[in-house]
Amino acid sequence: MHEWAYLALMSAVMLAAYDIAKKASVKENLVLGVLLGSTIFGSLAFLVVLFATGRFGAALQGIDAKVFSLALIKSGIVASSWVFTFCALKFLPITIATPIRSSSPALVFVAALFIYGEVPSLVQALGLMLVISGYWLFSSAGKREGIDFLRNRSVWCAVLGAILSACSSLWDKFVFQVSALPIPSTQFVYQFGLVAVYALLIAIRPLRGKTPFTWRWTIPLVGGFLALSDYLMFNALSYEGVPISVASLVRRFSVVLTFAFGAIIFKETNLKRKAAALSLVLIGVALLVIK
Repeated sequence: MHEWAYLALMSAVMLAAYDIAKKASVKENLVLGVLLGSTIFGSLAFLVVLFATGRFGAALQGIDAKVFSLALIKSGIVASSWVFTFCALKFLPITIATPIRSSSPALVFVAALFIYGEVPSLVQALGLMLVISGYWLFSSAGKREGIDFLRNRSVWCAVLGAILSACSSLWDKFVFQVSALPIPSTQFVYQFGLVAVYALLIAIRPLRGKTPFTWRWTIPLVGGFLALSDYLMFNALSYEGVPISVASLVRRFSVVLTFAFGAIIFKETNLKRKAAALSLVLIGVALLVIK
């Protein structure tokens, strides 16, 4: 296995831990408050990594106009994705919300089809059909729990979050492979750009409403696990010639861990049908990256 694949797999483990901590933090809690709190702690965790590896000075020196602008664009994309994803996870079972987001590599493939004119092979077309079939099974499972996929706002939030996650993956390829920006400098601006975006949103819409903000010990874990996952993934993508579709698929192995441990921790039901749907989605995504 290539070194970048090990980094992507380690990123997947951190991402699974992030998903579980995220569900525990956002349930019956104010979304923007959780986002700001977790992002602040995630940024602090990233600073600890920079100091521990002796790369803090290099990170600051590497920030120029190009790094600043491209990293801030990523902050905007990711912040939008997280708002939709957290809103979805607040109301949906983790065994439905997380697998929907796991389909983002399929969305990357579809985007590449329209942007770059890549014509799918028969195997890739089959993969896309399996992903669609997986969505249909999730819809069927959701109906048993009173969730209408076509009319439920939380489901559409999950789908929009997945679409924006795909946009973020495509942007990562441009930033780290095409533009070859330095990883520590880019993530430094990106992390603190997220804090600025959420602080601005809260300034516009203060922490009040139907659901009050409640501090939970899992909130700092959300930011910490995600910062480590991003750091590992960014390093994986920095290797020359790494296919973003394959790297994204390896990272999405996290959904298997999230599904298994999340179902146990949150005592969710109807798992056999959901597991079958998840299998179709993952197999379909795997077929999509076959050349």
